[in-house]
Amino acid sequence: MKRKNSQNMNGISISDSIVMSVKRKNANYRKPFSSLIAVIGFTSILMSFFGMFSFRFNGKTVAAAAIGFSIFYLILSLIGKRALWIYAASVAAFVAYAYKKSALISMGFKFVYNIIYKASYHTEINYYKAVIKSSEIKSVTTLFVFYVWLLAIVLYFFTICRPNPVLPLMITFPLLELGMYNGIEVPILWGMLCIAYWLSLLAMSTIDVGEYSGGQSGFVRKNNLFFPKRHMKLKVTEKCGILIIASVMLITGISYGFLRVTHYKRSEKLNEKRRDITEAMNDFTFENLAESLSNLTSAFGIDFEYENHKLGNNDHVRYKNVTDLTVTIERPVSGAIYLKDYAGSVYKKNEWFKLPKKAYKNKIFDDFKEYDIYPQDFPAVLAKLIYDGNDNTIWIKTSTKKSSHVYAPYGTENFGGLSYNKDLTISPVGGKKGEASYKFFPVDIDTISKEVEAINQSNHDLREVFSTSEIRDKQCREKVLKYCTENNLITYDDFFSIDYDIPYNRQYVLDNGDTIMAQLLQNSYKDFVYKNYLDVPNTKAIQEVKEAYSDILKGDISTVKGRIDILTAIKKKMQAECTYSLYPRKTPSNRDFVNYFLLENHKGYCQHFATSGVILARMAGIPARYATGYIIVEDDVAAGQKHSDNSVTVEVKDNRSHAWAEIYLDGIGWIPFEFTAGYSAKEINTDPTQPTEATTATTVTTHTQAQTETRTTISSASATIGKRTTITNSQTTQTVTSVKVVTGIGKGKGKAISKTLKYILQLIIILVIAALIILARRYFILKNREKKFTSGKTPSRVKNIYSYSEKLLASMQLKSVNGNYKAFAEEVEKKLAGDYFEAGSFEKLTDIALKACYGQGVPDEEELKICKKTVDDISAKIYSKSDFIQKLKIKFINVLR
Repeated sequence: MKRKNSQNMNGISISDSIVMSVKRKNANYRKPFSSLIAVIGFTSILMSFFGMFSFRFNGKTVAAAAIGFSIFYLILSLIGKRALWIYAASVAAFVAYAYKKSALISMGFKFVYNIIYKASYHTEINYYKAVIKSSEIKSVTTLFVFYVWLLAIVLYFFTICRPNPVLPLMITFPLLELGMYNGIEVPILWGMLCIAYWLSLLAMSTIDVGEYSGGQSGFVRKNNLFFPKRHMKLKVTEKCGILIIASVMLITGISYGFLRVTHYKRSEKLNEKRRDITEAMNDFTFENLAESLSNLTSAFGIDFEYENHKLGNNDHVRYKNVTDLTVTIERPVSGAIYLKDYAGSVYKKNEWFKLPKKAYKNKIFDDFKEYDIYPQDFPAVLAKLIYDGNDNTIWIKTSTKKSSHVYAPYGTENFGGLSYNKDLTISPVGGKKGEASYKFFPVDIDTISKEVEAINQSNHDLREVFSTSEIRDKQCREKVLKYCTENNLITYDDFFSIDYDIPYNRQYVLDNGDTIMAQLLQNSYKDFVYKNYLDVPNTKAIQEVKEAYSDILKGDISTVKGRIDILTAIKKKMQAECTYSLYPRKTPSNRDFVNYFLLENHKGYCQHFATSGVILARMAGIPARYATGYIIVEDDVAAGQKHSDNSVTVEVKDNRSHAWAEIYLDGIGWIPFEFTAGYSAKEINTDPTQPTEATTATTVTTHTQAQTETRTTISSASATIGKRTTITNSQTTQTVTSVKVVTGIGKGKGKAISKTLKYILQLIIILVIAALIILARRYFILKNREKKFTSGKTPSRVKNIYSYSEKLLASMQLKSVNGNYKAFAEEVEKKLAGDYFEAGSFEKLTDIALKACYGQGVPDEEELKICKKTVDDISAKIYSKSDFIQKLKIKFINVLR
């Protein structure tokens, strides 16, 4: 056809020739590609899960269900909109039938979780005990059939009909995470196919964002002819999904082949860092979120300290043979030295807590402060009476990691400069951080037993009468008289009486009035102790423990000897029935920690023995509480560095971190009592060994529960830690794989939360993550838009601004037709000018954009400012006139502002 050219005043050439562009027709493989991706996802998820665990179920039934549902929903998805009503009906049928079979599905879940639990923690103990063995195959088969049904519904629809990764990830990722979380090895082929499917689905749902509608407009130039480009879909998403799957599997195959051929081995340093990160990720739980975050940040080299006193969260315990404390003792002592930094008073839901604040409003604590004598001082008062002159001095220096902790021995003497934390712990006032020194009198349970035995043999009266006038020190005499008068302890004239359980020299007591004052305060403090330190949970699990140990809980607790006899009997029975182990496995979340240790698992370390000992002592009527810190035994002192002045320096390793029981004995105070098997005053001989179960997943824990046992969990599907920990009697030597860990430090306060609240918290966290993803998407889109507006060549910047204006106007249902931009500009001016922007601004924007597109000059900065101001005005006005929901859509979905 003859072409006639003309040129208008704007310099734009117009041709009246007819140009026809015919797109070459290609075969459409979108449906086959999406179907293949869906089948890959469906198959790989099931094969990965069944490849991790061994379940008892009817395999033929589940396989038939998988094939049948897969074919059915694949056909429905390929049909598309015409079959949506069938899809909806099948979903309704699924819900109704699942409700009908809910009891069987629930039972099947319990069987499945028991298998997962036993495989994950290498134990033969079931998580759910109330299961009927004969119904296992039927219930598990039913559960799997319904899961296969649900999987088919979600995967085929959200892969073929409406590509979206949210629901498919929600029902597939937890299935694999059940195994990966606990270190179960996933079959490599199927596991990588799962990952490839997730990536493919993610790409399919995001790769064409902005291309279907409101996409970038512009012109395509062919020689000297320009054709309008309108919202064209440039990519075939399903093809991209197939390419991603192929790429992932190709890389997997090449990597696997390379490693096999070269026999590549990672360096130990790289292995260590990999284990740190893997164990932190595998050990992450919402129930223990703060400590999980602490371990995770530590794995990446950032120390976030946190401490709590939860029990049973640790799978293993491992020590690293590092020095946590450096202790110097003025002269060697006999017996063990316990260095305490925490005392737990309330046992509830597998965790130790402090007493509530209202408990400390008792008047006795005001008396402690007024007379400057505290429960922490009572053992020293006792020790002076038994063996005066046996005082000692200890200097404690903590490592950098432990510098925020303060440790103190029992029997410290109140010589001033000490700060008292209620009736729990002490710390020096002032001084250098991480360093402390105390004058103390060693308090030993064996010595106390011998002295008490002497009282029993002499039939000594346990009540003595004094007169305040007999006290020689005037200041002490006035204190005693004031206290006795205020508490109605004066019997007649100035006489008063004291109950005691230990022998003493009467003249010594009268010469040291503070001893009488301490004994008077202790007689009052006993009421507080018996009120607050005998409580045990009123649960069925604790009642079962009480019944199992009832034969030794009954005895004479009216004397110190009688109490020690009961405690010794508890210790012997625990040690006879339970084994010391650094590999006790986690306590199931539906079990009581004490019940599980004493009656089911029978394996544990100091934390288990100490907590159980405290609970059993309370059942017997003996006040007790839980304490943590470090222990130094005679062998440690003997192996220490001796100095010319007879002092000894001991490097206290992390394997001496410990938990023990504190027992309150009338007239004596709080003293340590050792329940843990293998621990004595002379030596520690626990001979911890690894479990015999073969596993490639090793969990390692150094527990924070004892304040210094730092928790970590190592679960690796590709590396086995084969080194053992060995503890000798005289000198501690350990061969371990070094692991960087963080000690959690904090307040340790809080209440156990219900399962419902846990689920709510998990939902909140999921919502927060989703919100963060939305905010991140918004941030990157805005950044990208700003970059397009401010950088690059000027014509391109103008085109981007005009494209953005089209998106804004499209949200108001204003779109240009057939690329007639001038007519569209006139229409926009007519409808919006004066309200959304200054009159003539949009026509000016259109003219500048056309000039840039046709190469009829380069817009200057002033023109760019006009364009930018116009779209900003339109955006601001649209936003201000929208309701709340529309504003959210504009900002976070369409990201138009």
